[in-house]
Amino acid sequence: MDDQLKDLQEQLATDRKLWNELQNQLRCETDPRRQLKFTNDIQQINQRIIDHQNEIEKIDQKLKILKTKQTQSENSISRVNPSQLETDDLKTVPNYDNINNKESRKQKIGIRRHLKKILIFIGCIMIGLLLVISIYPLIVNSPTICPNGKENININLPISNFLSCGEKSLISGSILNDKSKGIEAYRNNDYPTAIEFFEKARNKEPNDPETLIYLNNAKIEKYKTQAYTIAVVVPINTNLYTSLQILRGVAQAQEELLSKQQDQPKIGLKVLIADDANDVNRAMGIAKILVLQKHILAVIGHYASDLTLKTRDIYENGQLVSVSPGSSATELPRPNDHFFFRTIPSLKMNTIAVARYLENHKYFKVAVYYNPSSDFSRSFWTELNNNFSAFKIDIINDREDIDFHLSNPFFKPSKAIKKANAKGVKAFVLIPDGGTTNYSIRNAFKLIKASPNDFVMVGANPLFTDDTLLLGEDVVARLVVTTPWIQTTVSQSNFAKKAEELWRGREISPWAVTAYDASEVLIQSLFINIKDKPTRLNLRDNLADPKFEAKGADETNLIKFENGNRKKKKVELAKVVKSKCSEFGYSFVPEEYQEQQIKQLESSCN
Repeated sequence: MDDQLKDLQEQLATDRKLWNELQNQLRCETDPRRQLKFTNDIQQINQRIIDHQNEIEKIDQKLKILKTKQTQSENSISRVNPSQLETDDLKTVPNYDNINNKESRKQKIGIRRHLKKILIFIGCIMIGLLLVISIYPLIVNSPTICPNGKENININLPISNFLSCGEKSLISGSILNDKSKGIEAYRNNDYPTAIEFFEKARNKEPNDPETLIYLNNAKIEKYKTQAYTIAVVVPINTNLYTSLQILRGVAQAQEELLSKQQDQPKIGLKVLIADDANDVNRAMGIAKILVLQKHILAVIGHYASDLTLKTRDIYENGQLVSVSPGSSATELPRPNDHFFFRTIPSLKMNTIAVARYLENHKYFKVAVYYNPSSDFSRSFWTELNNNFSAFKIDIINDREDIDFHLSNPFFKPSKAIKKANAKGVKAFVLIPDGGTTNYSIRNAFKLIKASPNDFVMVGANPLFTDDTLLLGEDVVARLVVTTPWIQTTVSQSNFAKKAEELWRGREISPWAVTAYDASEVLIQSLFINIKDKPTRLNLRDNLADPKFEAKGADETNLIKFENGNRKKKKVELAKVVKSKCSEFGYSFVPEEYQEQQIKQLESSCN
């Protein structure tokens, strides 16, 4: 087992080294297609690193148990001397010299039976002791969600690998030496040392929101700050871009709350990070664990509608508020949902924006490509169909036609384009899922690259990613995507200025905005609106109050809810343009921006 552990550690070190090398190459690469290849390679290595870490953790746990068993067994055996027991017992045996042979035989048989009972008793004690030794490490060393975890109950061992307040990094391959030391100190409850190393790591890699969250959690522990705990659930393993953006929004809100106070903050927001990997089973497992942790008052998540739809009953039954920054399906919320809220507009507004764009550009025939196995994708299709009739727009393909299914592993863009072209279509609507399946977004990119230059494409919000920008000229002046926000709409706000300072110029994504808004909604409820000690129930009641409103990233529009939905009437459309302001060479800008406005944006980043 030691050799296996050593091999895994060597493989992990090799993969981390390769991850760093590929990251350096990606930063220097200017060819969008090679950038996309590097990104895919990095994601594969990420998965290998996670697998190695999980295997190493399992072997470490087994070795600890074996070592404890061995030590305890040796100590127990050394305390019991069978020869002494036998001698002491024989001392009680009478002298048989003057007893007849018959009585002697009876007495000897009795002695043997008595000794046998003693030995069986000793054996039972030894077996019981070994069972205790086996179970004890699992009880003592069972992972907790956060330090001071006496309130944590029923923590499932495999699921705990995907939860952390600072005890481990969930972003594989990103660990700097300083961050690793900070995590080790945090795990050992040495918070001053953890703060020291997390701050060093922040200086070297300021774009890492996980480090900032762990740093703030360590400060809360060090100063024994009155803090309330929330969880943020993101798909780190399968959608790192969106996950980092959501974590940046949460980290910024957490940082602003602490930084408004003096050196020793009196109130704070403790944040648990969970990685659902866009996997339904893992998401449900995480949700079941979170609802049992009574000190966790709310959850920010999940990102994908498919996962939110599968976990909503768990949160509802556990009376745990969930605020989603990314789930826009129309099936959310149901009339009897009382603990679900979202800071992203619903799909209905998205589809109306798509219909208006197509009508304004005189496209009245469209082909729709989607994933029929995705709740989000199906919901988007249904809303499109409902709204297109009012705009006299026809969908030429049947929703059961597999040639238009982005989830099809054998999807052939050329065949799909040929079918659409034969019916006079020059516009496509692309509705990939939120990364919950392997092929959907990948096939959408294939379709974009294979489409003729005179075709126009409108995409759902999962296409608002860096990977889309890496397609370069294939999307310039051809692709428009829906988005809850675009950076220029909040570029003059205090939120944008603070984001510039925290993330050193990293572009603001809509998911950072909706996550920041979700965090602010909870912070303002927990620390301002609720006068008594906050509970899950009075937090829910406060958010559901028709008079509730909170300030978010867009300071001109306060956040308000109606039956869990955000009251926001407008959804943005974004297009891709060349940009020297972006590290990718391309940026998303509002669809209505003209050349002069784009030039002004470019001049502002000089």
